[in-house]
Amino acid sequence: NHVIKQALDVLPTEYIGFVADELIGNAAWTARHRFACRAILRLARHCGQESWASSAAEAVIAEVLDSAQDLCRDEFGKFVLEELIERGLPEHRRRVLEVLRSHVVKHARHEHASFLIQRALRYEGYLEDGAAAIAEELLATRETVWSLARNQYGRYVLKDLSRSAAHVGRIRESVMPLAVELQGSKQGKKLLLDLSSSDGPWGRRMS
Repeated sequence: NHVIKQALDVLPTEYIGFVADELIGNAAWTARHRFACRAILRLARHCGQESWASSAAEAVIAEVLDSAQDLCRDEFGKFVLEELIERGLPEHRRRVLEVLRSHVVKHARHEHASFLIQRALRYEGYLEDGAAAIAEELLATRETVWSLARNQYGRYVLKDLSRSAAHVGRIRESVMPLAVELQGSKQGKKLLLDLSSSDGPWGRRMS
């Protein structure tokens, strides 16, 4: 596995086609594997070129995207989709964002899918690639914000959203009626603290 990862990292695309070819038909299973997922995510970097090897890599990634609804909620599959958000082709990014938006509140409250929501909100192409629509859906109603504030993983998503000056006011207004309830948990207290001092841009990372 280590040798394959190294090959995918350093070899030109024309030399990695045999790896991609072997994975065709097994991409979704491989993306869920603790170690093999690392090979799959590296194939994303070999897409978009005019060669047989690149086409093979794209075929593997296409299988991954077909299973993205399940993979976004998988412990290791999420890392493959993260790679597609950050380094994939525009079509790859669009497909992943579509999956996240399809059940956006449910995903934002999930242990693994919420990780991808956060990555989408932090991505440098936030506006251009449609992640802004995810933010708008998550903040659409007070009830939706409350459902996130009351959830362990949803609170992390709200924390990321609060880093934008465009959203922090709306989040404060929605969350403050829950202040007493949130004071009852360590994470709730941290969210309230973030909201009371948040003024940073998207670029700042969570501690």
